[in-house]
Amino acid sequence: MANLIARKIWRIGGLIFPVIYITTDSQSITSQCSFYVLVFFILIELLRFLNSNFNVWLFKRFRLILKEEERHRFLNTTFFLLFLTITVWIFKKEVVIYSVFFIIFGDIAASITGRYFGHIKIKNKTLEGTVAFWGICLVSGYLLNLLTPIKLPLIVIVIAGGVAAIVELFSIIDDNLSTGLASCIAMEIMLRIIY
Repeated sequence: MANLIARKIWRIGGLIFPVIYITTDSQSITSQCSFYVLVFFILIELLRFLNSNFNVWLFKRFRLILKEEERHRFLNTTFFLLFLTITVWIFKKEVVIYSVFFIIFGDIAASITGRYFGHIKIKNKTLEGTVAFWGICLVSGYLLNLLTPIKLPLIVIVIAGGVAAIVELFSIIDDNLSTGLASCIAMEIMLRIIY
């Protein structure tokens, strides 16, 4: 339980990037921040793959936030930072911010719901977790519309949240990358159709 809580708190730390984007209103500053942090994590990845002692030390030191399955593959945080760095340059500001909220809070909701209330297994996830993911996308999208100057039409939030939830459920590559990209693409398509 302590590991789950620590990982989710670490995950929430990713909100620093939308906060930077909203407060600075600068694509350049946000992309530079995410890029520099991504480079730092790539260096850590290289060190840990080249030096098994460093990898062992890293997993002992950060055992509360690292998953055992990350020991021999890229860290979830690295995939998240890659997603963020790519999308800040490609997509509209609103799309990136909503997508980050979707993957951070959707993942938390899916993980907790799936773990404690999930009964219907699909691959290594649960249907209940997927529904919770989508529900949190709707709630976070509504709250972003209500509390921030960035707005998206409700239909865009509903469809993009659903796409993100489905992609998270069936993701082949790391869901931090695939879910975020899928929700960004869905939002962009919907916005082009609407406007």
